[in-house]
Amino acid sequence: MSQAYPTTIGWTSESEKPLYYSVWLIADQKWNAVFLLGTALAVGIVVWQSGRNPILELITVLFLLGTLWQIFVPVHFELNSGGIIRRSFSRKRFIAWSDIRSYQIRRNGILLLPQSDRFLLEAFRGFYLSVPTSLMPEVLYRLRVFVDRVTD
Repeated sequence: MSQAYPTTIGWTSESEKPLYYSVWLIADQKWNAVFLLGTALAVGIVVWQSGRNPILELITVLFLLGTLWQIFVPVHFELNSGGIIRRSFSRKRFIAWSDIRSYQIRRNGILLLPQSDRFLLEAFRGFYLSVPTSLMPEVLYRLRVFVDRVTD
């Protein structure tokens, strides 16, 4: 369930206030969650059918749970004048505006990239910022203001 706090668009003291919102993949992006869970289930079935090795099955289940935990846990974002803070499941990650050189708008969010040059595997080096549709204009405005201010 997405939660948005009121903000204003425009370069005022109001826009410098932090923007807080939450994204929960299993509730907000149901089809993506179903696809990821289906893929994990298919991989688990293939491993289970390929020899019935309990140790390999256990390792596979732990690996899949380790990669899919973000589906089940809400992710909280804070955009402030220093950068972006991502909190989920007692983990905190900070990305400074100075670390972002470019960004790409995607269907369900924005891919933040550490380089301005395009390269083949850029999605693996970037940071995906999930953004609800209702907040996309506000987040894009803040990205333009802060990223352009840092890169100038």
